[in-house]
Amino acid sequence: MWLFLLLGLVFVEAAAAGEIRLLTPAADSIIYSRNRNINVVVAVADKADVGRVALADARRGSRFDPVGRWEGKQGITYVHFRVPLRRGRNMLQLAPVARDIKIRYFPVSSLLNVDYSRPDIFLFHRNREVPAECSACHTDKLPGGVKAGRVIYGRYSPGCYSCHPKTAAAGEWRHFPAANLLCRSCHEKEGEKKIIVPSGKVEEVCFRCHINDRKWRRARHIHGPAGTGDCTICHDPHNGNYRGQLWADGRGELCVACHSDKKRFIQPEQRRFYVHGILQAKGCNICHSPHASGHRFQLDHEINDLCVSCHTRLAELKRGHPVANHPLSGRPDPRRSGRRMACTSCHDPHGSKYKYLLIADVRGGRICVKCHQGKMSVVRGIGRR
Repeated sequence: MWLFLLLGLVFVEAAAAGEIRLLTPAADSIIYSRNRNINVVVAVADKADVGRVALADARRGSRFDPVGRWEGKQGITYVHFRVPLRRGRNMLQLAPVARDIKIRYFPVSSLLNVDYSRPDIFLFHRNREVPAECSACHTDKLPGGVKAGRVIYGRYSPGCYSCHPKTAAAGEWRHFPAANLLCRSCHEKEGEKKIIVPSGKVEEVCFRCHINDRKWRRARHIHGPAGTGDCTICHDPHNGNYRGQLWADGRGELCVACHSDKKRFIQPEQRRFYVHGILQAKGCNICHSPHASGHRFQLDHEINDLCVSCHTRLAELKRGHPVANHPLSGRPDPRRSGRRMACTSCHDPHGSKYKYLLIADVRGGRICVKCHQGKMSVVRGIGRR
């Protein structure tokens, strides 16, 4: 989705007459990427062979049409294919030379456990920025109509655009460095003219600009991705169709990708019960911080303070809800060891099959006996009258 295509091979300046060469990827590659599409580039020395070059999925038998053909120096024609990969083993076959291209593809959701310095992981830019054979076409000149003027700081990298136009131009929400072609600001190691793919705790790259967000490290309660320093689990560092370059709607769709037990609260087809209105209207982050907070569950405020910010008629109550003298806070919660009474002692803040989002039915005192176990017989007696 956002990584530079992890492709490449050692390029040769010239080709023998009639030769058909696979330039990229290597014929036996391991690719870790969020982008499942791969560019296959073939150099053809004889123009008579250009129309004969074909690429197919050796297992499924499907063929891929070229996305373009370009003439280069010394009469060489470069044929480009765009191929979607499947997780695991992929087998492509290049005709008419009957060349097998074996690719093991692993989709990436987290950068924490990917080490792109490993030599067995294939990277297009591992040895050089642009191979000499590509540099004739892939220059620093931007195509007409591209609005990406040079800014006064950052490492301006217009040469990246010719291969990676979508990182700068796609998406309704664009990250400033990508939109202004400051690619090297994140993809170049300090003091080296070598393209890198950040991995591990990428927060250090993000904090170069987002310096105020370092405070999340000092918070008492930190959301998992923020705690591990893997910002790109949620944010695309280039662009996206959702605010903050999120890869899904941050009001709920993104959250339930991990918090799958909450899907039933945000998916209309699963709503066969009462759902908290604010969750449907505003989403998860109206109550929870997606990064860090001083309150349990990354809530923006303590539970009761958060609830009465909407349910204002209860704002001044300390006791007396739902019945006289019933505590609303301060007292230990009999149902939840180590926690105090709060609105969530009786109400589920997300949804429930019971009215008022209660954790049990009011009828027969079923909700009361959740805490008042010793009163079970009394309640049952009342229910029989």
